Amino acid sequence: MSDLLRIALVAEGETEREVIEAALKVIVAPRNFVLTQLQPETTKPEMGGGWGGVVKWCQQLAARSQPGGGAVEADPTLSNFDGVVLQLDADVATMAYSDLGASFTSTEVVARGLLPLPCPTACPPAPLPPDSLFTVLLSWLSPATPGPRTVVCIPAMNTGAWQAAAKLPAGHPLLADLECRVDIEDQLQRLPLALRIDKKKRRSRLDAAAAVNQEWTAVTARCSRAHIFDQAIRAAFP
Repeated sequence: MSDLLRIALVAEGETEREVIEAALKVIVAPRNFVLTQLQPETTKPEMGGGWGGVVKWCQQLAARSQPGGGAVEADPTLSNFDGVVLQLDADVATMAYSDLGASFTSTEVVARGLLPLPCPTACPPAPLPPDSLFTVLLSWLSPATPGPRTVVCIPAMNTGAWQAAAKLPAGHPLLADLECRVDIEDQLQRLPLALRIDKKKRRSRLDAAAAVNQEWTAVTARCSRAHIFDQAIRAAFP
């Protein structure tokens, strides 16, 4: 593996990419890396964004897999990368496939072998595995499976938890049960200007990402899934 890491990212959207990239700058240092977002992909608008886009990407990879499966990172379309990060927010456990439209009817979901949604959630978050949403994600990829250079990142109920962990001072009320807060993004938008994070404003998102980079030690201390991600990246890219 060269000093310049080439990492592919499949994620729900821009915020997730910015936060994960900020974390990677700390974790893989002093090496440099190029993070290429495969999903959402502007040249493939039919895939859509959000968790539905992640499902579709995983299903396309599954369809290319040989019987018996193999590692996700062994897929021929990923041959230019040293590894892959698959991101999904834990609030997907509260969603339903029917939210994704007509191509995900109950009959179609069963036919594809997808595990059901909604699925159980735990707070504090369960390890990965045996977290239930992690197992659902595996069903989207089957027969492929995450190999040693594929890192599954389920940051919290919402990725905003990592932003909050980086920007909020010790003792702030929003830090209580931070990883379990489905409404953390809404709450962050209502804070005083110095602490506010507005997902709809790029400058605000980038400032939050910079805070994640600068305060990564605090993020891993406040968010168990950040610590898990840190350790998984270090194992995937030693």
